[in-house]
Amino acid sequence: MSRLSVLLDLFLEFLKIGFFMFGGGYAGIALLHKELVELRGWLTNEEFVDVIGIAESTPGPVAINSATFIGYKICGVLGSVVATLGVVLPAYLIILGIAMGLSPYLMTPIARTILRGINAAVVALILVALLRIGNTVLIQDNTVRMVESAIFVIAIALILLLKQHPITVIGVSVALSLLAKYVLGI
Repeated sequence: MSRLSVLLDLFLEFLKIGFFMFGGGYAGIALLHKELVELRGWLTNEEFVDVIGIAESTPGPVAINSATFIGYKICGVLGSVVATLGVVLPAYLIILGIAMGLSPYLMTPIARTILRGINAAVVALILVALLRIGNTVLIQDNTVRMVESAIFVIAIALILLLKQHPITVIGVSVALSLLAKYVLGI
């Protein structure tokens, strides 16, 4: 496959993803997984989880960060540019269209009905992403990973019970992982 063909594939794939990333990054994780792991085979499940982790730990939206990283993995710097442009272009065009005159129509009954369906689908997509990533991170070879599961439970408690900031939760989670590895040896 020629380099130009690979770049075109990258652009078109991320353009398609960009057009259907309703609900933002978290909802889009299910779409990214389906397209990039299951259909394209550009990443394994483990690589996908790593990409999401990297994309989430760097500034910016997960879809853009993922596109940039995956584009680079597949076709270097030019691949990064092409994949990122592909995923960003649809949102730019849609927002431009709304800004240029569609905004008064967003409160019409038909628009509200369409948005109700999109919003319900977004919740489902976020749940599917949670289940897929959770299965990869928390379970290995049909065995629950104890350290990861303990950190998961502690992170949930920090967020829901103690109302901690997400940055604090990430920092505590990293510290717990380091403690488990280098102090407890697990």
